[in-house]
Amino acid sequence: MTIEQQRKPMPNDKQQLLDAEGYEVFNRELMRMVFPRIISGVRAIKPKTKVGDIIPFYFAILSYIDGNKYRGDGSINARFGYAFPSQERIYEMTGIDRKRHKQLTGILKANGILTDVRDHYEGTKRYLWYKPSFSPRISQDGYLVNEDGEKIVPDYRTILR
Repeated sequence: MTIEQQRKPMPNDKQQLLDAEGYEVFNRELMRMVFPRIISGVRAIKPKTKVGDIIPFYFAILSYIDGNKYRGDGSINARFGYAFPSQERIYEMTGIDRKRHKQLTGILKANGILTDVRDHYEGTKRYLWYKPSFSPRISQDGYLVNEDGEKIVPDYRTILR
């Protein structure tokens, strides 16, 4: 039996995308359960906020993950697993104003979708490095579950001022 015969059939042109490795993995339950819960939770506190922008914001970050564990010289790549699009690039991709990036980043971090956000300086130039989680464990009510089996329940009080 060939590899093609062993593979599960894929809809539309998904197999071509997988074969070309021109994709990034995301957990579908984020779209089905987690993001709707986040959006309704934030709107319960601040009804007029444009929290729905959290979805394109997350996917813009996700599309820039550095998947190279080693640099060209063989040394460990400090950016491995982090995404580092500039705020200007995120704006170009999503239309989300830079002033809102901090709040959206805080919401993603409070929900465990971003596990780390760090400042990185090269000379006097500041970069943000985002470390997205692929959110492997999600509860039935749409919360991420940490390594200890506990739900990550966000506290938006400091984020939504």
